Amino acid sequence: MKERGVYAVLHGSGELVSPWMSNQWRLLQGNQETARIRRLGRIHVSLVTLSDGTRLLLEPYGYSVVRALDADRQEVARITRRSWLGRRWDLTATTFAYELVSHPRPRRWQLMLGQTPVADISGSLVSYNRVKVESFLAIPVVAVVLAWHVIARPWEAAAAPRTLVPAGTHPVPGELGGATS
Repeated sequence: MKERGVYAVLHGSGELVSPWMSNQWRLLQGNQETARIRRLGRIHVSLVTLSDGTRLLLEPYGYSVVRALDADRQEVARITRRSWLGRRWDLTATTFAYELVSHPRPRRWQLMLGQTPVADISGSLVSYNRVKVESFLAIPVVAVVLAWHVIARPWEAAAAPRTLVPAGTHPVPGELGGATS
């Protein structure tokens, strides 16, 4: 994986947007597209293409774990459920460690660094087709997309992968060619 892709960051205001009933998502920061995400709902994974062309695969991995893998199937980051109800998650990589915490208000989350909030994440009142991210520090894009995966697809993130899809059927990001088509 290209080093610059691992360190792509979102700072300030960002938004994950998707048309209604679509499997295509875009992470926008202002007018600039930071990443494209394609949900492969049948096999419960997401393909992420960063603006520099780096591709990642988000896949369930064991009970209550979602991993971000690079094109060589090396783990870049993971998010792990900490609470029984899914209101607290650990988001970790070799370069960062955050906690994703559900806010008491519906469809509101915070990314925490210790006891300090570093980003607010919120869905709309009706759906998660528009997710706003307001970061107070530069946040790695991989952390934002893993948080999105848990927030928008909590039942997939909480399940063991063998309950969702037969083992060995997840694609490698480089094998699909047009991950953003």
